[in-house]
Amino acid sequence: MIVVADSGPLHYLILLELADLLRRLYGEVVVPEAVARELAVALAPRPVRDWMSRPPDWLRVVPVERARVEEITDELDPGERAAIALAAAMRADLLLIDEAGGRAEAKRRNLRVTGTLGVLRAAAELGVVNVPDVIARLKATSFYTDDALLKSTFGRWLDS
Repeated sequence: MIVVADSGPLHYLILLELADLLRRLYGEVVVPEAVARELAVALAPRPVRDWMSRPPDWLRVVPVERARVEEITDELDPGERAAIALAAAMRADLLLIDEAGGRAEAKRRNLRVTGTLGVLRAAAELGVVNVPDVIARLKATSFYTDDALLKSTFGRWLDS
């Protein structure tokens, strides 16, 4: 399975100390150089920068041809553009991306997408995360979502 990630899902999974879920769910994850740079910038939270300074062996950072990136709308940030371009070039099975505009662009290109919540839901279905705890921890970050989406995604785990 080829899985490409934008910085958002990695960022939040690292903050939740759950990045290894990606290895467990998908084996290898591929990111474009632009995403690796976003995760390593000084403005990124220290845990994210530290993780990126010693990435696990299941994370592969690859270059993306500039021409491919330029085909993606410039309304998105560089990491999103590069992740979509890479996913399309690799014919990825899945693109991990959170931002609505990026998800819409990826879907226009017939890419299958999921985001942080989708990864957490897959982990919940395997029974490897405590959903109420993870959602509480996610809400303590800068991750934005509304309660209706959380309820529709995780209702069966939150109600029990």
